[in-house]
Amino acid sequence: MKKKFMTFLLALSMVLLFVGCGKKDEEEVATEAAAGTKSVQEEIVQFVNTDLPAIAADRDSAVNIYNQYFADGADQDSEAWRSKLESEALVSYNTYLDNLNALTYDNAEVNNLKDLYVKSSEGQRDAIQHVINAIAEVNTDELDAAQQSITDSETYLTMYQDELTRICNSYGIEMIGEFSTSTLTDASSTDAE
Repeated sequence: MKKKFMTFLLALSMVLLFVGCGKKDEEEVATEAAAGTKSVQEEIVQFVNTDLPAIAADRDSAVNIYNQYFADGADQDSEAWRSKLESEALVSYNTYLDNLNALTYDNAEVNNLKDLYVKSSEGQRDAIQHVINAIAEVNTDELDAAQQSITDSETYLTMYQDELTRICNSYGIEMIGEFSTSTLTDASSTDAE
């Protein structure tokens, strides 16, 4: 396949956001301590500042391999790229998803937030799989499916960001910094040779 590089990029799931907890009243602290659970504030900070960055290396590796395939001037054998995407990028991304799904929290709001993040990440993984299929089958419809997966991933990521902002505002958590993202290259245009 001959690749055309497109400029449309997806805001992908590496959201590194520093979050600081607001003050809790003494009654709330006593109730949480008695129950042995962490507060929503504590779990949000743990999820965003500790847990997500701790598992990001596998995702970042997969995204880098994927983006190299679409890099301007990349001129390698398509079958070699398919093999690399399948044996390295997809494996790394699946490891990342396994680690992401293994994260557990006591609070339903934090679990719902995590679920939005998982759906965004699953869209990215699906995009990688569709590109692998496109190369193997020389099927441009699979590239359209990859682009749809990227679009779906972006939608869930926006929902995640909105929900995180809502939770932080609701619980008096101060957000310090901005959402930062890594990107997947748009895969919707290639030509079969």
